[in-house]
Amino acid sequence: MVTKIIFTLATLLTYTNSEYIPPGPVYPCPNDSKTTLLYPCVCEKGSDTGLYIRCENTGLAVLSVGLGNIAGLGLPVERLLLKELKISNLFGPLFHRSTIRVLQIEDTPIRSIDQYAFAGVNRTLQELYMINTEIDVFPKDAFMILGNLSVLSIDGHKMTKLAKDIFAGSEVVGKLERLHLSNGLISDIPPEAFQVLKKLKKLDLHGNKLVTLKRNQFKGLRDTELLDLSHNSITKLDGSHIGDLTKLGWCNASHNQIGEIPRGMFARNTVIKVVHLDHNKIKKLDTNSFRGMRFLRRLYLQDNLISDIGRGTFSAVTRIGTVDLARNQIKKVDFQMFQQVKYAEIINLAENNITIIETQAFTDLYQAVVNISHNALSTIETGAFVNCNNMTLLDFSHNQLSMISPRAFDENSYAYELQVSHNEFRNFSQIPIQNMTGIQILNVSYNQIESIPKLAFPKLYELHTVDMSHNNLSEIFNAVFQNLFSIRFLNISYNSLELIKPATFGTIPTVLELNLSHNRLREISRGSLAKLVSCRLIDISYNVLEKLFQIPISLGELNVAHNNISSIKPNTWPTMNALLRLNLSDNLLTDSLQSDSFSSLLTLQALDLSANGLTKPPWEALSTLTSLQYLYLQ
Repeated sequence: MVTKIIFTLATLLTYTNSEYIPPGPVYPCPNDSKTTLLYPCVCEKGSDTGLYIRCENTGLAVLSVGLGNIAGLGLPVERLLLKELKISNLFGPLFHRSTIRVLQIEDTPIRSIDQYAFAGVNRTLQELYMINTEIDVFPKDAFMILGNLSVLSIDGHKMTKLAKDIFAGSEVVGKLERLHLSNGLISDIPPEAFQVLKKLKKLDLHGNKLVTLKRNQFKGLRDTELLDLSHNSITKLDGSHIGDLTKLGWCNASHNQIGEIPRGMFARNTVIKVVHLDHNKIKKLDTNSFRGMRFLRRLYLQDNLISDIGRGTFSAVTRIGTVDLARNQIKKVDFQMFQQVKYAEIINLAENNITIIETQAFTDLYQAVVNISHNALSTIETGAFVNCNNMTLLDFSHNQLSMISPRAFDENSYAYELQVSHNEFRNFSQIPIQNMTGIQILNVSYNQIESIPKLAFPKLYELHTVDMSHNNLSEIFNAVFQNLFSIRFLNISYNSLELIKPATFGTIPTVLELNLSHNRLREISRGSLAKLVSCRLIDISYNVLEKLFQIPISLGELNVAHNNISSIKPNTWPTMNALLRLNLSDNLLTDSLQSDSFSSLLTLQALDLSANGLTKPPWEALSTLTSLQYLYLQ
C-alpha cells in the first residue's frame, strides 16, 4: 500500500513539473559527427524549409566536395551563401545534385558563368543574388534554364551595356518578378532588352552610367510597378520613355541631371503614387508638370534648383500627401499655391529663400506638417492660412520674422505645435495666437522678446508647453499665464528677469515644471510661487538670489544652485513630505546651517551642499533628515 502511494505521488510530481518543449526544425543542422562532411562550409541554422549554409574563402574544387556531401545527406538548402571565393569562372557540376532555393554570391571575382553552371538547381532556385562581382557580360546562357527564378539581382558589376536578346528564348521570363542590375557601368540599354519579361514587378537600375533613355525604353513591361533609375546621369525623362509602364506606382529618378519636368511626363502612368525627383537640376514647375497624376501621394523634389512654381501647379494632384520642396531656390509662397491639397500630410519648404507668404497660400489643410524653417521669411500676409485646421506642426523657425499679421490666420486655422524660434520678435503680442484655440505647444525661444504684456494669452484650454527661453524678458505682466488652463511645462530660462512679484504667476493649478534658470533674479516674493499647487520641479539656478522663498507644498525637486544664498532661516520650508531632491550647490552657506534648517523636509532623499565653503559637516542640520540617501559635500 505504501509502495503504491509513493508511486502515485511520483507520477503526479512528474506531470506537475513537465513543460512543453517545442519541436526543432524539420531540417536541423547535421550533428557534430557529420559537420566535417560540410567542409569548407558551415551550417548556420536549420529551418522547416531547409538549411542555411555559408561557404567562405575557398576554391571551386573544395567547395564542390562540401556541397556534394550536403546533397548526399539528402538535405535541402534554403539559402546558400558563397562569400569571398577564389573563383573567376563559375563552371562544372557544382550544383548538379543540390536542392537550393536562394543562392547568394558575395565579394567574389567571378567574370563569367558557364552555360550549365546552374544545371540541377534550375528546378528549385527561386532567388539569385550576385553582389560585388567582376561580371562584364550579362550571362544570358547560364540564366536561360532558371525557369523558377523570381528574383535576379546583380549588384556591383562591370557590365557597360546590355544586349537586346538577353532574355530571348529564356525560361526565366515565366516567373521573374524582380530584376536588379545596379551599381555598375551600364550606359546603354536597348528597348527590347526587357520586353519579354511580362511578369516583372520591379526593375532596379540604380547606380549605373545611364545618360540618355530611348523612346519606348521599357516597352512590354505593362505589369511593372516599381522603377528605380536613381544615381545615374540621366538628363531627360518624359512620357516617351516610361509611357509603357501603365501600372507604375513608384518611380525613383533621384540623383540624376534631369533639368525639367516636361508636359505629361507621367500622363500615361495613371496609377503612380510615389515619385522621387530629388537631387536633380529642375528649375521650375507649372500646371502641366503633374497633369494626369490624380493618384499621386508622395512627391519628393528637394535639392533641386526650383525657383518658379506656377499658380495652380498642384491643382492636378488633389490627393497628394507629401510635397517636399526643401533646399531649392523658392522666393515666395504664392497666392493659392497650396489651395487644393486638402489631403496633404507634409509640406516641406525648408531651406529655401522664401521672404513672403502671400494671401491664401495655404487653404483647407487638416493635420498637416508645414515646415517653412531656415528661410528669409519676413512677411506673412493677411489671410495666408485659410481653414487650416489642427496643423500638426507649423514651423517658422530660423527666419527673419519680427511680426505676423494679426489676421494671417483665419478663425478656423491653428496649429497643434507652433514653432517660431530663432526669429526677431521683440513683442510677444506680435505673435497671433488669439484664434489658435487648439494649440498645445508654443516655442518662441531665441528671439528678442522683452516683455509679456497683459492679455498676451487668450483663454487656451489645450496649451500645455510654452518655451520662452533665450529671449530678453525683463517683465511679465501679473497673472498673464492664468488663461492657460492646461499648462504643464513653462520654460523662461536664459532671460533678463530680476524680480518675481507676488502676482506674476498667480494661481496656476496645472503647471508641473517651471524653469527660471539663467536669469538675473535677485528677489522672488515669498508667496509668489506658493500657489503653483501641482508643480513638481522648479529650477532657479544661475541667478543672484540672496534668500529663499516659499515653495509649493507639492514640490518634488528644487534647484537653486549657483545663487548667493548665505543662510536658511527658520520656517523657510513648510512641513512637507513631497520634496525629494534639493540642490543648494555653489551658494554662500558656509557653516551657517542650523538644526532647524531642514527639519520640515520629512522625506528629503538627496541634498547637494557642494561648493558652499563648508569647513565641517553640518551634523545638526542633517540630524533631522531621516530619509536622506544622497548627500554631496564636495
